[in-house]
Amino acid sequence: MSVFEFGILGLYFLTLVILAIMGFHRYVMVWLYFRHKDKKALPAPLPAELPRVTVQLPIFNEMYVIDRLLESVTQVRYPKTASRSRSRRLDDETTAIESRAVEHYRERGFASTTCTARPHRLQGGRPDAGLRAATGEFVFIFDADFVARPTS
Repeated sequence: MSVFEFGILGLYFLTLVILAIMGFHRYVMVWLYFRHKDKKALPAPLPAELPRVTVQLPIFNEMYVIDRLLESVTQVRYPKTASRSRSRRLDDETTAIESRAVEHYRERGFASTTCTARPHRLQGGRPDAGLRAATGEFVFIFDADFVARPTS
């Protein structure tokens, strides 16, 4: 037997060993699945102190979707205490409609909901004006046509 034939035979047996290990691993994984299939994974517990979140809703002449937008954002599962969740709505034109909606959601427990109108529209966009005033550790910016799905 030549060195070349011996090398080919060695590669062949090495491939067989690797395939045998992979097949054994597959059987072990199937056995572990059937052994633990009734156990459900539990979600990790929430931290002791949740981060403060600012939800910004830049709105401009969106009077027909304001109520739908706010209703969907308030359905997101997150504590609505004033120290943890803050919703800022940035508008330039429809402040009367927004003020009524803000009062409605304040009565429902969203005490930190505010309506902020930019004093002038020359510098930066609505999200930029809101980011300067944001107090949350996380900032979510949702467009006016966004509809949040309720989380379970």
